[in-house]
This record gives sequence, C-alpha cells and structure tokens, in this order.
Amino acid sequence: MADTITSEISIPIDVELQDGWEEEEEQEQEETEEEIEASDEEQEEEDDEEGRGLNSLRWTYLFGWGQHQRDRTEAQEQRHPDPDPRGDLLLKTGEFGHVERYEAPGSIGNLPSSKNIIDKLRFRETFPRRISPDFVGKHFRPNSHGQIVAHYPAPAYCGQYSEDGSFFYTCCRDFRIYTYDTSDPTRFIQKKVIIGEQGRWTITDANLSPDNQLIAYTSITPYVFIARTQENGFQTKLDFSNQRGDDFGLWSIRFSNDGRELVAGSNKKSIYVCNIERNKVTLKLSGHSDDVNAVCFADESSNILYSGSDDSIIKVWDRRSMHGKKASGVLIGHREGITYVASKGDGRYCLSNSKDQSMKLWDIRKMMSSDKFDGLPHREKDQRRDDWDYRMHRYPGNKYGVHPHDVSVMTYRGHKVLKTLIRCHFSPRHTTGQRYLYSGSEDGYAHIYSLDGTIVEKLDAQSAMDRHAETRRLRRNHSIVTRDVNWHPYAPIITSTNWLDSVGSSGAVISHTYREISEQNGL
Repeated sequence: MADTITSEISIPIDVELQDGWEEEEEQEQEETEEEIEASDEEQEEEDDEEGRGLNSLRWTYLFGWGQHQRDRTEAQEQRHPDPDPRGDLLLKTGEFGHVERYEAPGSIGNLPSSKNIIDKLRFRETFPRRISPDFVGKHFRPNSHGQIVAHYPAPAYCGQYSEDGSFFYTCCRDFRIYTYDTSDPTRFIQKKVIIGEQGRWTITDANLSPDNQLIAYTSITPYVFIARTQENGFQTKLDFSNQRGDDFGLWSIRFSNDGRELVAGSNKKSIYVCNIERNKVTLKLSGHSDDVNAVCFADESSNILYSGSDDSIIKVWDRRSMHGKKASGVLIGHREGITYVASKGDGRYCLSNSKDQSMKLWDIRKMMSSDKFDGLPHREKDQRRDDWDYRMHRYPGNKYGVHPHDVSVMTYRGHKVLKTLIRCHFSPRHTTGQRYLYSGSEDGYAHIYSLDGTIVEKLDAQSAMDRHAETRRLRRNHSIVTRDVNWHPYAPIITSTNWLDSVGSSGAVISHTYREISEQNGL
C-alpha cells in the first residue's frame, strides 16, 4: 500500500505545466516579498515620523502616550524632522531623570529591563529605594485638549502652581489676581480675588512666595506690590524707583528661595535685588543693552541669577564674585529678544524663549566669558532685525544663517513666540525627571518637546474654548494666544493661561489632563 501511495504521489506531471506553475509560484513569491519589503519600508517611515519604535506605537494606542489622533498630521508637520542625537545624549547623562537601557536584553543593575507598565509598577513597589520617582510617571504626559476651569472678562497673562501643587494663581489685564485651591488637582476652587494696584497696561508678572503666603506682582511701574494669599489686608509696596524717571518700570520678578529677597528685571537695562523686610534695593546690575524681560534664580542658594533681555542675550550673575558688578558669563545664540528664562533649579541648566521663534536649552558650564563677549564685533553680538515688531508682524527670519557663537546645548522650534512674552518651562522633577520642555504659543497650543527636539504633544486651547458656550460666542473669528503654561508638580496635568487675540478680549484657564485614547475619542 505504501508503495502504491508513493507511486501515486510521484506520478510525473507535464513538464511545461510544471514549469508554468513554478514560474507563477516564483512570481507570486517575488510579489509577496516586494509587498513585505514595501510594507516594512512604509512602517519604518511611519516609525521615523512618529519618532518611536514599533513597541512604542503599541503603547501609544493602548495607553495614550502620544499625540492626540486629531492633531497627528499637523503635529508631524511641525515636528523636527529627525531627533537630534545631542538630546539623546542628554537623556543618558542622568541629569534629566531615570536612564533606561533597552538596547539589549539584560538588566538595569540587578533589575530586569522591561517596557511593560505592570513590570514598572512592580519594580517601583518592590525596590522603592532603587527606583527613581519618574520611573513610571515620565510616560504619562498631559495629552488632552482640556476643559476650561476659569473664564475672565479680561485677558489672562500668567498662571502658575505652587511648588507643592496645592495652590494656583492667575493674573489678568484688569489688575485682578485670582487664587485657587488645587489640593485636588482635578478641581479649581476659587479662594480669593486680589484687586491689584493700577499700573501700566497689565500685570506683567507675578510670583508666589515659597511658603504660599505672599504674591508679588508688577505692571511696568517702579513698584512691586505684595499681597497675602490667605486674608485680606494692606498690600506692601516695594519701591525700585530711586528717581530713575517716570518711564521706569519692571517686567519680571522672582522670590528668592528663602522668601526674603526679590529679583527684578527692568526697562532700564538693569537687574535689581531688593531686601523685602528692609524695603531696600541692595544690588543693581547693569550689563544689558535693552529691556530685561526675564529674571530668575538658578538654584536654591539664590546666589546665581539669570537675566534675559531684548538684546537677545542671557547673562549669568554670581553674587559671590561680583568683581566690578560684571556678569560671570554670557549665553549667546538667540537672534532676537528673550521673552522668558526658566531655571532647571540645579545651577547648571536653563531654558529660554525668544522672538526668533525658538526655545533654547543652555548649560552654563559652556557659557562665554564676559571678556570674550565684550571683544566680539558688534555684528556678531547683536544680529537682531529692526524691520519687524513681534507684537504685530510674523517673523521674517534671520539674515545671517547659523549664529557663529551659539553656545546653546539644544534648539527647539515649532511654537510661535509672537504678540506677547510667551513663556516656557521644564517639566516637573518628581514625575518626569525634567526630561520634557514645554512652551505656550501664539497659535493657541501648548507644545511639549522631548529633549531630542521632537514635539511629543500639542494641546489645543482653541478646541476647549470652542466647546465652552461663553468663550465660543466671544471667540468667533478671533484666534487664541496661549501665553503661559504650567505642569502640575505631581500630576499629569498642564494648565494653560490664554486670551483671545481681539480688542476687549477675554481670558481663560484651561486644564489639560492625561487621558487614554478611548477617553480622548469622546472629546
């Protein structure tokens, strides 16, 4: 029987028919291989565009770690074409949170390397002393277009959380400061409305004291007013004028870490430090050639100061070595005025927004010395254009190409720094290791960047306003400007401060939370 079966199976077939089948099979196989290769190439292109691997794409759909689907096309257009390897190197330094090594199977120390979120949670609970706080939290970014939590009859200019996240405040053009209890991050409970002293145009800046008890604010005048957050009462007035002229005004203010001093940047090209208890300016620093739009302390010691000016330069000041009151160094690389400077808080890194439509990350260990900067030709120090106004025009681009003395670590593009002094920040230390950078934008989006230069999220304030009956009626054909943004220190929530780009416009605070894809589809 076996022989019979073998005989039947091995019956020879017509040679021509066999050759035809073989040719068809070979052709089909070639076509299949070509289809597979084409599919692989398409998949690789998609992965490159998203800046993620196949495994990350799976997590994107399962957990919502990524761009909201409605914005995917637009986000890809805005995204840096390729991740910058310099950003990857920064991530591997350990200065921006937990370093994961998934290049090869093995272990992280004695811990198995895994991308599974359940494994991460198990590792965190099992080895609490060996797992950094951002081990899991860094994957949960705010990704929803959010909802309006407060609406005002005047444009809102700045809004920030307290360091513990329990308090939020915002300031409006009508010189009112609104304070909220945010002990529950999902709820904004209004506590108090502080009626500010009338100044020029608007409250340009405000800052909360480290103990959450005081709010200082200024409005392009020679004065800073300090109000209490818990009870009503008299507001303390700090006088920076010292007979400097009627046009003297302050743009930016910040409390020191101990709450005893206040640093301020002025329209007189100078920085001032004031002792609050004595109500006395104890230090004046001159060195810029235009308005100082932004100031901040570099770390908890409050010894190092950063100042950003309309002269396109950031200067670093060390109060411990003020030889001739000269800056310790210069951060050069922007081509237009600086709108904001934020410190990482470690005395090394800072972040800046500029009217040249870029955000830059700086390491002060790479700064240029003041002596070398002073010796540069004027054209190499100042490459600003004088044929445009950021408040009214679109940026015409720079004239000179790459800056010959750029000392920045990374440059980020995609957001728009127009119409107002747009702000930028580092993501929270506790939940993300400060591995993300984010900024407001004139186009009504909050942009979140990875250190490698790619935009990982765009949060649409206009969408939230369109879903709100009152702001939808007011908005009509007017655009939204997202001036300030702030990431909750312990929750995946970004709160944006926005205003309508129109005369007599209104303002709104919008809370953008983390949501999974299934939840986002309901927005």
